[in-house]
Amino acid sequence: MNVTWVNHASFIFEYDGIRLITDPWMEGTAFDNGWALLSNTVLQYEDFSTITHIWFSHEHPDHFSPPNLNKIPKAYREKITVLFQNTTDRKVADYCRKAGFGTVVEMETDKYYSLSANVQCKCNPFTDGDSWLYIKTDKYNLLNLNDCIICTPEDAKSIQAKTGPVDILFTQFGYANKVGNTDDVKEREEASAEKLRRIAIQQQVFAPKAIIPFASYVYFCHEENKYMNNGMNRVDRVYDFITDTLKTETVVLYPGDQWEALTAHDSTAAISKYLADYRKIDSNEVSYVAHPAKVEVKELATAAEKFTEKILQINQQVSFVKKYPTMKIWLTDYQQAFGFDFRKQLHQTGYTQDTCDISLSSNALLYSFKHLWGGDSLQINARFQTPANGNYYRARSFYELAAMANRGESSNNKAAFKHCLALSPYAGILKSIYRLVKK
Repeated sequence: MNVTWVNHASFIFEYDGIRLITDPWMEGTAFDNGWALLSNTVLQYEDFSTITHIWFSHEHPDHFSPPNLNKIPKAYREKITVLFQNTTDRKVADYCRKAGFGTVVEMETDKYYSLSANVQCKCNPFTDGDSWLYIKTDKYNLLNLNDCIICTPEDAKSIQAKTGPVDILFTQFGYANKVGNTDDVKEREEASAEKLRRIAIQQQVFAPKAIIPFASYVYFCHEENKYMNNGMNRVDRVYDFITDTLKTETVVLYPGDQWEALTAHDSTAAISKYLADYRKIDSNEVSYVAHPAKVEVKELATAAEKFTEKILQINQQVSFVKKYPTMKIWLTDYQQAFGFDFRKQLHQTGYTQDTCDISLSSNALLYSFKHLWGGDSLQINARFQTPANGNYYRARSFYELAAMANRGESSNNKAAFKHCLALSPYAGILKSIYRLVKK
């Protein structure tokens, strides 16, 4: 079994005639110009000529990147089988079919799929649209957790119950969403420490022979979010923690590196290259997206109206949606407060900056209205601040409703809505709002 490192959350698994690539984000930015790759990708689109399968963990653009997929030559796409979890909206699967991939398999939960005589795999959904992949061979077994949020031993055990032994574990090592405001470095350092605690839980439950830290080789690349780079985990710290504290073999791979499974590997060279890339962030040698031009209020208002129409159309039988309390917005490039709700849409208000729920540029707000996934992107790209006396979760409740709609999970279906609440990290605020508006 051979592993070739691509970048971020992407690697090529090669065994028994199978060359399966995971989550190929190879270039460009993601999350509304919020993230960029820390290191340059070596793999070229022509190299997809030998790829047999692509597996996508979820729809986020650092895992499923249509601009990158479209650059794979059509003749190669026609020979590649796409593997993706079976979802309600089927958007990813349908996109891949239209893009000309040879076969698209929508993987049913808890079902093994044979890729060759000696390779089987299973993909199960986890939280917020994410999923994990377990690859089972006649020699070794591999578990790719991706962005699955494993906070407790029970979380890990719920996955372990559905897999067999884990020889190689791929796991996320850095925070992947907004943590604190500009000066809240300690909060980000604690979030980074929490990631290490989660890796310790996974090591204890899965007991892998080797751990490959991944899904964090990015930097926050916008002028509005560059503060997030201060406090994030770096792979040398993660390597030391897994190796010295957890006493587990740690394999760090740089783009283009190869590793024969469970053979001795010296990560020194890869870590050294990553440290050089981190130094470019520290010295501001990397490229940052400039502050965008101001968006006219009229354009914002039109986008807010269309956003409202989408939400109400999907949730037309749920009267409490219209009663959501007003989101208080401070637009930094206008130095003015606005309100948004599903009754009056976007409107000017007299709120002060420190009492608003969210503070951001008009460009970032526009994106959050134009796309049902826009609020999720905003939470991940951190292109906003949370004023001292506001309530960000009031704003987040609108975007969580949109995220549910984006996954095809209408709150008209009470069972689906309760399921979303159970999985959502913002379940508390959503339930509170539901109780409030039902009075």
